[in-house]
Amino acid sequence: MTRNVAKAVPDQRTEPVIPAVLDSLLNTPVTRGADGVAVWRVPTETLGDEELHVARDWLDEGERQQASSYVRAELRRAYEIAHAAARLVVGAVSDTPPEKVVWGRHPCPGCGEPHGRPRAEGSGIEFSLSHTPGQVLVAVADVAVGVDVERHPDDPVALAKLLHPRELEEIEAAAHGTLDGGRATVRFTRAWARTEAYLKGIGIGLGRDPHLDYLGTDGAPSRTLGAWTVRDVVVPEGYGAAVAVLG
Repeated sequence: MTRNVAKAVPDQRTEPVIPAVLDSLLNTPVTRGADGVAVWRVPTETLGDEELHVARDWLDEGERQQASSYVRAELRRAYEIAHAAARLVVGAVSDTPPEKVVWGRHPCPGCGEPHGRPRAEGSGIEFSLSHTPGQVLVAVADVAVGVDVERHPDDPVALAKLLHPRELEEIEAAAHGTLDGGRATVRFTRAWARTEAYLKGIGIGLGRDPHLDYLGTDGAPSRTLGAWTVRDVVVPEGYGAAVAVLG
């Protein structure tokens, strides 16, 4: 994977993605429109424990072990809902029961080992999932895709040091009130969600340093970065999200 710095080109004309909302994992029909990419949002607090208990039976042994590794209950719950929702969505799109979906991995573009983007065995559907306490996103597409949702941090300036230097400058300026157009927390979450969606889409994740690519903190809802289109996803106040699609 090249280490060259890449800079996205903002596009004000394209609207952000409005995800479909899954209020239930058991009673909500999942339908995919004609668009090249579809995104679903699950507000985790709307799901009852009884419903989650049923959906947990869909998870495989690896997912159960990973869920049990979370010490904080809210993180464990978000993980379980995310993976159940991914099984529901990918299963519905590929006409497979959620408990029968088998996960695999694409080769990593950096080393070639099988730990790149997730995939569903026996299906040509590309998908990505993301979770944080309170919100889950699942995206499916016919091409490579990455999605990310983030909760606003308490200290965006400290975390912004992980991002591109220009993004750090913008976030610091917003924190000091010298940059119009958004609070520092909003600008950080925009940049981080856009960056992580892009890195998940190319399949290397945080194996590529987030500070190498400039996705921007501005309010433009879409941008291109090489062959990729990165669009903001509409999520509730207190969160930021983006989806990256190849082509």
